[in-house]
Amino acid sequence: MPLADLGDIQLHYNSFGDGPPVLGIMGFSLDSRYWAGQVPAVAQGNRFITFDNRGTGRSTRVSASSIDEMANDAVRLLDHLEIEKAVIFGPSMGGAIAQRLVLDHPERATAAIFAITFARPLEYMRRQTAVSRRVIEFGGVEEFLEAAMLFMFTPQFFEMGAAAIDQMMGAFDTPGAPPIMEAEGLYGQIDSLLKHDTLAELHKITCPTLVVGGRNDIMIPGFASEEIAAAIPHAELKMFDSGHGLMFECLDEFNTTIRTFLDNL
Repeated sequence: MPLADLGDIQLHYNSFGDGPPVLGIMGFSLDSRYWAGQVPAVAQGNRFITFDNRGTGRSTRVSASSIDEMANDAVRLLDHLEIEKAVIFGPSMGGAIAQRLVLDHPERATAAIFAITFARPLEYMRRQTAVSRRVIEFGGVEEFLEAAMLFMFTPQFFEMGAAAIDQMMGAFDTPGAPPIMEAEGLYGQIDSLLKHDTLAELHKITCPTLVVGGRNDIMIPGFASEEIAAAIPHAELKMFDSGHGLMFECLDEFNTTIRTFLDNL
C-alpha cells in the first residue's frame, strides 16, 4: 500500500502505466477506488497517479479540510514522486481542487481537465448541501450515501444500470476496504465546497484545458461547466446528456474524450 509521508499527513496513492504523468484528484467523499473506470483508458498512454484526499480512504483522517489544503496536498504528492509537471484531472470537488492547484502553481500543470465541477458559489448547491447536512445528522452517513445516488444518476440510468449502481454502493462494504468518511469529515468537505470561488481568476489559466459537464446534472448544474469553459481562454468544452455520474453513466464516451485530449497534447 503506497503511502506518501508528507509530515503532517500521509496520502495513499497508486500509479498505473507509463508515459507523461496525469494526476487524478477525486471528488466529494470518495477515494481513489472510484477512478477504476478511467484507469485503463488513461494508463494506455500515460502514467496515471490517483490518491485518496486527506480524510478519505487510506489517507490520514481529518475532521476538516479546505480546497486550498487539498490542492497543496496534491502538489506535495507530486514533489514526493519527483514529478515536475502533470496533467491535472479533477471531477466534481476534485475539479475545484484542480482549479486551485493550476491557478496557484501553473508551472506544475501540463494541461487541465475539469469535469462536472463549478467555479463559484451556487445558490442551488448551497440549498442542496444544507439538505445533505440534515440527512447526515438525522440518518447517518450510510443514508446520505444512498440518497446521494438519487442525485448522481439520471432516472434512465437507474433503469438500465442499476447493477452498476449497486456495485458502486457495494464497494463501501467490501471486506478490507477503507471505512467511509465520518460525518465530521463530510461536514468539512461541504464547508470547503461552499467557499470555493475561482471564476474571476480562471482567465489566468493558459495551459490546454478540457471542461466536461452533464446537461442533466442535478448535483452540479451543467451551466457551471459552461461558465468555466467560457472563462478559460481556448478551453475545450464537452457536454454529455447525463447526470453527475457521467464517468459511470457514459463510461466509454467519457474515456474516449479524455484519451483523445491526452493524445493531442
